[in-house]
Amino acid sequence: MPRPKPEDISSAGQDSFLDVVTNIVGILIILVMVVGGRVQHVVLSATPRAQARAAELAREVEDLDKAVAVRESEIAELAEQAQTVAAAAAFAGESRLTLATAVAAAKAELEGRRGSVEAERLAAAEAAARRQELEAEIERCTREAEAAAHAPATTKEVLAYPTPIARTVTGEELHFQIDQGRIAYIPLVELFELAKQQTQRRAGEISQMSQRIETVGPLQDFSLDYVVELKIDQARGQVLVRSREWVVRPGRPGLGETLADALQPSSRFRAVLANVRPDTTVTLWCYPDSFEAFRAVREELHRLGIPTAGRPMPEGAPIGGSTEGSKSVVQ
Repeated sequence: MPRPKPEDISSAGQDSFLDVVTNIVGILIILVMVVGGRVQHVVLSATPRAQARAAELAREVEDLDKAVAVRESEIAELAEQAQTVAAAAAFAGESRLTLATAVAAAKAELEGRRGSVEAERLAAAEAAARRQELEAEIERCTREAEAAAHAPATTKEVLAYPTPIARTVTGEELHFQIDQGRIAYIPLVELFELAKQQTQRRAGEISQMSQRIETVGPLQDFSLDYVVELKIDQARGQVLVRSREWVVRPGRPGLGETLADALQPSSRFRAVLANVRPDTTVTLWCYPDSFEAFRAVREELHRLGIPTAGRPMPEGAPIGGSTEGSKSVVQ
């Protein structure tokens, strides 16, 4: 078979190339048209969706704004409620303090009332006991009154003394000791005179001492112990001697007369009283065991019109005095 000519091969190839290019271009045009249609469809279809999404988002934002506003309103209400609760708590604290104060005051008042009740109970018990005592006393007095009404009448002499007006003794004074129911005259004036004489005799010895204890007696069974005190008056150049303290000592126990003997007309007691002047006071130094004798002697002295002064003495105490002591008081 004969070979084709080269020229024929070249023209056939060009036609095929042109056909291929034409076909390709046509395909490309078709592809461009297809893609363009699709793109327009996509763009046209995407726009309504975005708008719908934007509207949906806007509605969500609006809903969120409304929810935020609601939450803010709730927060404001909660804040107001918190302030109200805080104010209520403060008021409750004040009320609690007031209540505690009131409770304490009530407790104190209750304790006071309880004490008052106890005091009233005690007073009532004491009053009941006192009432029983008074009733018993009334019953006893009633029995005594009935017994006295049925008892025979008796007469008893009662001595009436004038209203006592006390005055200090300034005149002469006689002294009697009443001990163990016996009455003894104390020669105190005579003993003082002896002490004065003895002091004058011993003036030279005593002037060398500031004080000295001296004794005189016994005289009528009584001795006198006294303290001599010296005072120097430099202005006058004199030495003063005086008795600062003194004590009377009985020579033996049981001195004097019994009450019955003393009240006899011839007794020693009567003999001493016989020389009494109107301004003389009788002082009775009485011990505790002789008050009955003291009353009897006082009644006798009152009957005689002689002023009387009493000096009660403790048991065993000596009869004495001092410059700082008190004088007898007569009634």
